[in-house]
Amino acid sequence: MLDLAVVGAYVALMLAVGWRSRRDSPEAYWVAERRSSWGAVAASLVATIFGASSTLGLIGLGYSQGLVGAWWSLTGAVALVPFGLFLAARIRDRGVYTLPDILAGAFGREVALAGAVCIGVAWCGVVAAQMVAAARLLEGTLAWPFGVALLAVSAVFILYTLWGGQISVLRTDAWQLALFAGALLVSFGLVLRALLAQEDPGGRVPSHLWDFPVSRGFGWYQLLVFYPLVVGLPYLVGPDMASRVLCARDGPTARKAALVAAALVAPVALLLAVLGVLLHGLLPGVTPEGALPLALKDLAPPGLRGLLVVGLLAALMSSADTTLMSASSILSLNVLAPLARWPRERAHVWTRRLVLAVGATAWALAAFQKGIIASLLLAYSVFVGGVVLPTLVALAPGGLGLGARAAFAAVVLGGGTALAGVVGGGEGLDALLGPEGTGWALRLLGPEYRRILPLVVSGVVLGGGVVWGRRRAGDRPSP
Repeated sequence: MLDLAVVGAYVALMLAVGWRSRRDSPEAYWVAERRSSWGAVAASLVATIFGASSTLGLIGLGYSQGLVGAWWSLTGAVALVPFGLFLAARIRDRGVYTLPDILAGAFGREVALAGAVCIGVAWCGVVAAQMVAAARLLEGTLAWPFGVALLAVSAVFILYTLWGGQISVLRTDAWQLALFAGALLVSFGLVLRALLAQEDPGGRVPSHLWDFPVSRGFGWYQLLVFYPLVVGLPYLVGPDMASRVLCARDGPTARKAALVAAALVAPVALLLAVLGVLLHGLLPGVTPEGALPLALKDLAPPGLRGLLVVGLLAALMSSADTTLMSASSILSLNVLAPLARWPRERAHVWTRRLVLAVGATAWALAAFQKGIIASLLLAYSVFVGGVVLPTLVALAPGGLGLGARAAFAAVVLGGGTALAGVVGGGEGLDALLGPEGTGWALRLLGPEYRRILPLVVSGVVLGGGVVWGRRRAGDRPSP
């Protein structure tokens, strides 16, 4: 009962913050009035990153794969460095509201619309992963039925984002990050103390779980090919990273925030993976992503257990509201508004309505999620295949001379190939390739060819478009 009161007080406080922000302007709702300091943006970046993927998900990777599980977020930390050095200020200085706005500026609204649809589809899965993680946390620690927990956390995520928008997210992410850090350190101490109290604690942890940077279950292919392309690229040009730096007061502020965030992500990722390894020794044989909630249920006394749940929920809340806000803003500003030719004020109203729609869709999808990391990989695959490379070209000087038709084809063909590679276990893509084509893709791209091939398709289309555009430009007579 005490734990429930603590969690209830936290939820009431978050909803109150969102309610107080409900009358803010469209500029505040979408980009927090572009007045945020580097510290606020850096805290928001880190809080967004350490949502479902880097709490229960990354701990689960540490539990099952060992220390190499840290690469899930370490790859993101590495990608944040070039993002900070070369892209963050450039994105902020565009003065746009969403990532597809950059596509619109370079190639037109049709390309932006295609990219926005791709992101909207993918990010429903990302939001659903946050909901599942929060529900699993309440199920494991407070013994709530999963369905009840899922409905409760989904309602809180949706209402908080609906009322507050980006301005409330930026107002709360710094102290939510502090809550998460405190909960993580206390949880680590509880698990370590419990493990050391066991007979032969060192022998309870298989030695291969300490292997790094590769292990018998995570090789150089995963480290140098699969993770950088599918996990790292959403950090380099992802809608959530862009939404954070677009709230910064200027380009240098955005650059500094991204680099500070990169420095903070790395040590936390390692700490989470080590916690997963310790949990493997303490609770062998349990579901990896459910190990921490089970441990806290047994190790933490009432009251403290509630505080730890609040700290972990804070990370999930930060990530859920950012991803939900990104998807809703993109769908309203880059899909509905151009099609209906709405003014900004009406798009603002529809962004709020889409928070409800996207949140409800994510809640429905959450019932079918097979795992946090697996769900995120599905979403990242669709986004990377359809949107990443066209956006990088759009950010290059002059868009490398790429035409709108080629950019549109890259988004549609890359995103379509990605969908074929993830729906139904990739059977559709294998059928399109045929036995011989599937064999060639496997040999050339490795076991994760279904997730990498869409990026190759997008790159080939873009490369051909750039070459064709330059040849056409060279054939034109000089004025």
